[in-house]
Amino acid sequence: MAEAHLREAGVPESAWPGLRFRWAENLIGGMWASVVVEVERRGAQWIVTRLDRNAQPVDEVGFREN
Repeated sequence: MAEAHLREAGVPESAWPGLRFRWAENLIGGMWASVVVEVERRGAQWIVTRLDRNAQPVDEVGFREN
């Protein structure tokens, strides 16, 4: 998702290191009410820096640069 966003925006891969993105969604049913995932570009890899499953919904959902 982050790579697609950056490619569509025309950002060269050389500018990706250090960029951070967040995706959050409220879930319907199941054990968790929401999930939040944050990733950071480190060298040539995307690293998950946060993975939260929450019992309560989150206010801000969707994909964004952090």
